[in-house]
Amino acid sequence: MSWTRFLSSKTFAKHLLLSVVVFFGVAILLMQYLAVFTRHGEEIEVPDLTDLHADQIEAILSEKNLRFQIVDSTYMAGKQPNLVYEQDPRKGSKVKEGRTIYLSVTSSNTPKVKLPELIDLSLRKATIDLKNLGLNLGSIIMRPDIANNVVLEMQMGGNKVFPGKEVPRGTVVDLIVGIYNVDSLVAIPNLTGLNIEESRFYLSESALYLGRITYEGTITDTSKALVLRQFPEVSEEELINTMSYIDIWVAQP
Repeated sequence: MSWTRFLSSKTFAKHLLLSVVVFFGVAILLMQYLAVFTRHGEEIEVPDLTDLHADQIEAILSEKNLRFQIVDSTYMAGKQPNLVYEQDPRKGSKVKEGRTIYLSVTSSNTPKVKLPELIDLSLRKATIDLKNLGLNLGSIIMRPDIANNVVLEMQMGGNKVFPGKEVPRGTVVDLIVGIYNVDSLVAIPNLTGLNIEESRFYLSESALYLGRITYEGTITDTSKALVLRQFPEVSEEELINTMSYIDIWVAQP
């Protein structure tokens, strides 16, 4: 068969059609492979995981083909356990598929601290030391003593406690503080705008006690409630006996 007759034959037409089909088939497969390969290299935006529970994380990240690992667990007062408070990489970062996101979550275990040595310290210094350790100042109880405004004793629940005792962070510690002249008169301090803890401390420096606390309006966080008014009121002329009580009315801004 001559070349001219072969080109015009049905056999040639079949081979040509088959070649075209194979060519386009290979081209389609190649395009699909390239598309998958290209998507594999795409960068993924890291979602914001802050304040989410650890149980929610796997479902969120698996949808994005990302992994996670918890690398730290820290107690935070007022926070539920197993909530994410820090992540690496940060939200909005661009990462490759399969990247591991490292998480820090809150812990349910309240850490313990040792009571510091506060005896013979000034009330101001003792208050700072308690706060630095995550302990809370409770009642300030005055006791006649030559060591004025100095810590004489630490108490918890009415019982005397000693330095070195391990207690949970956030524990309330009461302080027995010396007062030199029980019968002296002092000016009435202005408590307006102070919170309850500040008011108690400010009064103690004048050898006065915080009396009745009246809450006005809706209070969701007593630590944020501020003094609106007080009794006795501030007066430039009037003085008050030491170890007297000042009542306050507070509201949350």
